[in-house]
Amino acid sequence: MKKQLFVLLFLAFAAYGQMQERIAIINTMDDYDSISVASLTYLTDKLRETAVNVLPAEQFGVMTTESIVAFLGSMENTVKVCKESSCLAELGREVNADYVAQGRIGRFNEDLTIKVELYSVKSGNLMGSFAGSSKDIAGLLALIDEKATDLFKRMIVEAKPKPEQIIVVEKPEVAKMEPAPAKPEPPKAEPFPRTSTWVGLGLELAGAAMIGYAIYENSQTKNAFDKYNERGRDSDYYDDAWKDVKKSKSKRDVFYVIGSVILVSGIGVHIWF
Repeated sequence: MKKQLFVLLFLAFAAYGQMQERIAIINTMDDYDSISVASLTYLTDKLRETAVNVLPAEQFGVMTTESIVAFLGSMENTVKVCKESSCLAELGREVNADYVAQGRIGRFNEDLTIKVELYSVKSGNLMGSFAGSSKDIAGLLALIDEKATDLFKRMIVEAKPKPEQIIVVEKPEVAKMEPAPAKPEPPKAEPFPRTSTWVGLGLELAGAAMIGYAIYENSQTKNAFDKYNERGRDSDYYDDAWKDVKKSKSKRDVFYVIGSVILVSGIGVHIWF
């Protein structure tokens, strides 16, 4: 039984390893046309490079410009949406990201300013930001080198599982009593697994099966997204291809969550009873 528990726990941990979260770093915007498009692109690339260097590859994926454009339709539409979007978290949902970050260039007196914000797409909350000013582009790059690393590290802290609170239940004291007269021992029956053992085993197998199906759906999600990128925009099946991506991703997430809850419940039945 212990061997089965170890195997099931290993499957659960392997399933969680497949759940890579994605961050979209949106093109840097210039509210006052203070610098060139090439300079804006370079600042965006610098932010994206910092994210790749800071975030663990097995846990986070940094979306490329091509991936973001694929979701928004075209480069022209991407630029338009990025300029007009009033909610960065909502823009992150449109590109199917878990986190989203963007830099904005402005002016203060004679200096250039930059502000970079990082949002959690799921909650819509601002996770962190930094701002600064400089007289030239080189100074803005130095600000990114200095502060962007700590900004992206917030994602690692946010993704760490919170420790569960352990509740200790004290057993009530039992009053000592005089032993009763010994009775003849009945014939020993053959040992038979308790009901709780079968219940726990059933829950564990069901949870492992659902997690296994979720791993399969994760591969289907990747295949659907690859097909979407290859032919979605030039095909009559644009909407259907995108629906397939969303449907497969939704099924994957649901089976991960439900399977993990059922698996942990089965292990809890073994431990508790």
